[in-house]
Amino acid sequence: MTMPMWMRHSLRLFKHELRRGELTIICFAIILAVATVFSLSGFSDQIRSALISKSNSFIASDRVLQSSRPVDQAILNEAQQQGLGQASVLLFSSMVFSDDEMLLASVKAVTEQYPLRGELLIDNNHQRIVGNQPQSGTVWVAPSLLEKMSLNVGDSLEIGVATFTISATIFQEPDTSFSVFTQGPRVLMSFTDVEQTQVVQPGSRLTYRYLFAGEDSVIESFEEWVKPQVLETQRWYDIKSQQSPLARALNRAEKYLALGSMLGIILASVAVSVAARRYGQRHQPMVAVFKAMGASLSHIRKLYLLHWSSLALFSIISGLLLGALILGIGLFFIGDYLPYGSSELGIYPFAVAVFTGVICAFAFAITPMQSLISTPVLSVIRGFTSFDKRRGWLGNIPPLVAVFLLLWLFSRDVVLTLALMVGGAIAIAIVLLLGSMLVSVGRKIGSQAGQGMHLAMANLKRRGKQNNVQLISFTVAIKLLLLMLVVRNDLLDEWQGQLPVDTPNQFLVNINKQQVGNVEQFLAEHNMSASNLYPIVRGRLTAINEETVSKEASKEEQDGSDRGRQGIGRELNLTWHNQLPKENKIIEGDWFVDAEKKAQVSVESRVAERLKLNIGDTISFQIGAQNVTVPVTSIREVNWQTMQPNFYMIFSDAVLDQFPATYIASIHVPHDKKREMQRFLSQYPTISVIDVEAMLTQLRDVIEQVSLAVEFILILVLVAGGLVLIAQVQASMEERERELAILRTLGARGSLLKAATLLEFVVLGAIAGLLASWGMEVAVHVVQQRVFDMQPNWHFEYWLLGIVSGAAFVGLMGLISCYRLMNLSSVTLIRRTL
Repeated sequence: MTMPMWMRHSLRLFKHELRRGELTIICFAIILAVATVFSLSGFSDQIRSALISKSNSFIASDRVLQSSRPVDQAILNEAQQQGLGQASVLLFSSMVFSDDEMLLASVKAVTEQYPLRGELLIDNNHQRIVGNQPQSGTVWVAPSLLEKMSLNVGDSLEIGVATFTISATIFQEPDTSFSVFTQGPRVLMSFTDVEQTQVVQPGSRLTYRYLFAGEDSVIESFEEWVKPQVLETQRWYDIKSQQSPLARALNRAEKYLALGSMLGIILASVAVSVAARRYGQRHQPMVAVFKAMGASLSHIRKLYLLHWSSLALFSIISGLLLGALILGIGLFFIGDYLPYGSSELGIYPFAVAVFTGVICAFAFAITPMQSLISTPVLSVIRGFTSFDKRRGWLGNIPPLVAVFLLLWLFSRDVVLTLALMVGGAIAIAIVLLLGSMLVSVGRKIGSQAGQGMHLAMANLKRRGKQNNVQLISFTVAIKLLLLMLVVRNDLLDEWQGQLPVDTPNQFLVNINKQQVGNVEQFLAEHNMSASNLYPIVRGRLTAINEETVSKEASKEEQDGSDRGRQGIGRELNLTWHNQLPKENKIIEGDWFVDAEKKAQVSVESRVAERLKLNIGDTISFQIGAQNVTVPVTSIREVNWQTMQPNFYMIFSDAVLDQFPATYIASIHVPHDKKREMQRFLSQYPTISVIDVEAMLTQLRDVIEQVSLAVEFILILVLVAGGLVLIAQVQASMEERERELAILRTLGARGSLLKAATLLEFVVLGAIAGLLASWGMEVAVHVVQQRVFDMQPNWHFEYWLLGIVSGAAFVGLMGLISCYRLMNLSSVTLIRRTL
C-alpha cells in the first residue's frame, strides 16, 4: 500500500528536524517530564517499600490486631485462606520465683512462627543466634533478670505453679516496646506453656497480639476485610500508626517523597508548556507556506498530528530509558543502606510516567497546535504571533485540567490538589504584579547606570510579555527548589535532634523515695546526663466536672460519641513537679502558682482535646482507695519524640505527695561507664533498668536511611528544576537572534552585548529569586503546619540563597546560551533570522 502524502511529509519532517536538532527543546521537555516522574515514582516506591519492610521489624509483622481477649477465630481463618503468615503473642505481668528470690516480670508468650518480621536474637553460651520460640518447659529471659535474682542460664524459674529452665538470655527483641513504663524484665516463653502456669485467670489483665505478614496486595486486601470486624476494645495498626519516633519519621518521609514527586510533576509541566509554545511559534512560517502551496486544512492537521505523536512517542520512550537509568544509579548508590528493598519494579512507575508523558504532550499541545494549524497565509506578510488571541483564556483550560489530573494522581486528595491550583494561580498573579513593579523600578535605576545595565533593563521592559512568562517559570522553579531544600533541612534537623549523641539510652524505674538521693549522687559524681527523677503513682480518671465518665475510650478511638463523657480506658501514670519539664510548652493557662498549697493539674493538649477539657474544669481520679478532685490550670504541648519520661497529667505537690510513689529517670550511660552503672545498681536490686540502646541503634539506622532517601529525592528535583530553567532560557533564543542582528548592524560592540545579555538574565534571575523566596516562605509555613505537623519558623537565610542562586544560575545559563550567537558576524545573524 502507498503511504499517504500527509504521512510521508510528517515522517520526513520528523526525521529532518530530529537530525538537525530542531526538536531539542520539545523532546527535552517531554523527556524531562517522563524521566522525572518515572525516577521519582520508582525511587519513592522502592524507598517506601524498603523502609516500611525494614521498619516492620519494630512490630515483628506487617499488621497487628491487639485485643484484651482472644479474637474471633473467623479472622484467623480468613488470614490463613488469603495465605498470610500468622503468629500469636500474649503479654501479661506476673511474679516469678527462684528459691527465696522473687521479682515482678513482664511475660511474653509466643507461637513458633514469631517473629514474622525482624529477628529475635538470643545469647546461648556466649553465642548470639536467631530464635523463634523457646522449647516447651524452657524460657528465655532478659539479662537484667539474672542479675536481680542472682541466677544463671540453666537455673530454674517458677511462673505460677509451673517450673521452667532458663535456656538463654534475650539479646535483641524485634518488637520491644517504646514505652518506658514496662513492668519488670522480659521473660519469653512458649504459647503452649501458658495454660500449665495457671496464671491466666478470669479478670487477669492480658494483651493479645495477633501478627500478620504477607505481600502488600494481600495484606491490604485482608486489611479492608478485617477493619469492619475490629471491635471498639481492639486495635488494628501498622508501624506508621504507632505513637513513636520511628512512626513519625516514616510518615514524614513518605509525605516528603510524595511532595517531591508532585513538585517534579509541576516542574515537568512547566517545561512542556514552554516547549509546546515554542514549537507552535517555530512552525507557523512552515504552515503558512504549506497553505500558500495549496495544502488543505485536513492535510496539515493530520501531518502535525502524526508529527507530534511521533515526537511524543520518541520522547516518552527516551524519557523512560533516562528515568530507568537515573533510578538504577540512585538505587545502586543507596542499595547498601536499604538491604530489604524490593528488586522488582512494579508497573505503577511505568504507567504513571507514560500517562504523564501523554497528558503533558497533548494537553499542553492542544492550544499551540490549534493556533499553529489556523495560521493564516497572510501571516507571511503581516507577521507571526505566538498565540491565537481569539481563543483568549479558553486556551488555558486543557493545561490546567492536565495539571489537576497529574497532581490528583499523586496526592489522591482533591482538596489538596485544588488548594495547590488556587494557590498557584494567586502566586502567579502576585508574581506578575510584583515583577512588573520591580522591572519598572529597575529600569529607572538602569537609566542612570552604565550602557550595559541601561540596555539590559530596556530589553526587560520592552519584552514585558515574554519576560513575564520567563519570570513565572523561573520563580516557580526556584520557589519549588527552595521549598524542597528548606523542608528537607528542617526534617533532617528534627530527626537528628530527636536522637543526639547524649540521647538517654537507659531508664531507671521502681526507684523508691529512700534511694533517690543515692541515685542523684551517683549520676552527679560520674557526670552522666539525666532527666529529673519523676515520682509516679497510678490512678484512674473517674469524673470530669463531677460528671462520671460513662465510656472509657482508648486513645485510638474517635471522638463524637453521644454516650456521655469519655474516659481514658486504663490507669495513668501520674506525677507531680514544680517546674515545667523540658520539651513541654504551655499553650493555655499558667504553670503552677503557689504549688505547695493549691491543688492544680496540667493536662497534655491531645488528651485535653479528646476529653474536651478547658481551663477551670475539674477532673477526679481514683488512686488506691481514695478519690482526688483537682482543677485544670494549664494545658501543655508535649514533644513525645524525646527519649525522656513524658506524662499526660502533671500535678502540683499539694495533690499527690502524700501517696506512696516510685521514681523514674532517663539517663545516658556512655559505653565506658556501663560497668560502673551495673556495680551501682547491684546494690539496689529493686531498681529496674530498661536498656533502649538496641532500639536507639535500630532507630538511628532507619532514620539514616530515610535521610538518604530524602537527599536523593532532593537531587532529582534540583536536576528537574535546573532543566526547566535551561529550557526556558532556550525558548527565547530566536527572538534574541533578531535583536542581536539589529544591534550588531547598528554597530554595538560585542562587550556591550555580552554585558547587557548577562545583566538582563542576572536581573531577571534575581527578581525571580526574590519572588521565589517570598513564595517559599508562605508555602513552607503551610506545608509544615498542614502536611508535616511541624512548628513553622522563618528561613531568612534562604532568601539570600534564592536571590543569589537565581541571579547566578539564570545569568550563567543565559550567557552560555547566547554566547555562540554573540560571536557570530552580523551577516550570519541576519541570514539566520530570515
